Amino acid sequence: MLITIIAFIFVFGLLVSVHEYGHMLFAKRAGIMCPEFAIGMGPKILSFRKNETLYTIRLLPVGGYVRMAGDGMEEAPVEPGMHIKIKLNEQDEVTHIILDDQHKFQHMEAMEVKKVDFNEALFIEGIMAYDQERHHYPIAKKAFFVQNGSLIQIAPRERQFAHKKPYQKFLTLFAGPLFNFILAAVLFIGLAYAQGAPTNKVKEVAPDTPAAHIGLKKDDVITEINGRTTEHLRDIKKEMKATNGEKTTIKFERDGKTYSKTFSPKKYTQNITKTKKVTDYQLGFIPTREITPVEPLVYGLTQTVEYSKLIFTAVAGMIGSIFTGDFSFDMLNGPVGIYKNVDTVVKTGLITLINFTAILSVNLGIMNLLPIPALDGGRILFVLYEAIFRKPANKKAETVIIAAGAIFVVIIMILVTWNDIQRYFL
Repeated sequence: MLITIIAFIFVFGLLVSVHEYGHMLFAKRAGIMCPEFAIGMGPKILSFRKNETLYTIRLLPVGGYVRMAGDGMEEAPVEPGMHIKIKLNEQDEVTHIILDDQHKFQHMEAMEVKKVDFNEALFIEGIMAYDQERHHYPIAKKAFFVQNGSLIQIAPRERQFAHKKPYQKFLTLFAGPLFNFILAAVLFIGLAYAQGAPTNKVKEVAPDTPAAHIGLKKDDVITEINGRTTEHLRDIKKEMKATNGEKTTIKFERDGKTYSKTFSPKKYTQNITKTKKVTDYQLGFIPTREITPVEPLVYGLTQTVEYSKLIFTAVAGMIGSIFTGDFSFDMLNGPVGIYKNVDTVVKTGLITLINFTAILSVNLGIMNLLPIPALDGGRILFVLYEAIFRKPANKKAETVIIAAGAIFVVIIMILVTWNDIQRYFL
């Protein structure tokens, strides 16, 4: 159980960290201030600050986030009606909004807040204690909230997500899923260099398969299928799929001689959802693996693309099942389901766990690109709207839609988690 927990923390932490790092890297390159980088949700377990970003690990393993200034997802700690203290510079600009006094500031002014704007005009307005009059103060270029003993910088307008160009917003949002695809490719390529990439050379023949029936043996090299050259395993898979199950010819080399045989491919059907199947045609052999300078790289990239296609097809089928009435929460896995799968996979060894992590990374990338408002894909739609119509979407409408999407995602997560608990533990 301890090994499973460690493996789950590794897998979850790696996937979320890479995803959120992608967002943060491109956000900072665009000049967007990122007050917090979080792994997990809920109460903080560990935290440390580096420059302007607070890095936190939180209790619940249900995701993570990068808090970006002005992205519409954060809430300012100051609202009308609050009683606070402020510190002013010589130009009567607010440099510190003090919500606690652990720093023991001097020359502070007490205020009852009446109006604030931390996104556009950047000001705070309220009734001052020293004269009971209403005053309006601009926020200084470099100003801070003072809260829980920390100085949290107030983002200037030019460092807010909302005021960046559409292409910068797009890259910042797309970078999270992109980094998941990159992680998957790195893991697949690493495994290929460690194990070798599969070749067109036979290592083992499975019994009662077309390969066995035509007499393939160990060390045979498959050179052609249906008249087309096969230099790699991916060529063999491609030509086998092209046969569509019909009788075809194969050529292979053995001890310097070339042999030609005719065979009928074996049909293999894999259920990827309750209503969606993928059909393949197999020869029935295990290939020899070899380590060459380039082939593992190509194979790893090919695996990333193939799993992307497979998972995209599964997700599309799942979405389609909602409209046909065939949808089931068994099609989805939450943290509990992932933990259970990790428990199964970790027993088969490190190689299988790394492969599973790569597949999960692809899955996370695709799921986050779904056009659901709270996810990256949904928020990208707003950016595309801005790019096409040359103006941002209505801010209030966007906030309401994203909030509704977030509630939807939370409800789905709760239902999926409860379904996983019932499925695996009850």
